[in-house]
Amino acid sequence: MEFVHVFVLTSLALDKKGDVQSRNVAATFDLFEAEDHRNKGIEHDYDVFVVPSDWQEDAAQSELILAMRDFREIVKHMQDEALR
Repeated sequence: MEFVHVFVLTSLALDKKGDVQSRNVAATFDLFEAEDHRNKGIEHDYDVFVVPSDWQEDAAQSELILAMRDFREIVKHMQDEALR
């Protein structure tokens, strides 16, 4: 199985209360783009995640499972209504 590196670009910002929060601003597969983002200022950084190259297949399967669970809930609700 092959893996790819995903770089999540982050920036620090102040919220309305003055607390520092880290925000995800983008995602990229390009290390140079991530390093360029980090070099723009001290408030910029990035996190690295290693994910399987077939992540889209896993995501599609997860969506199918969620859809099946939702359908099961609809059927259960309809059965409960029919018994009343």
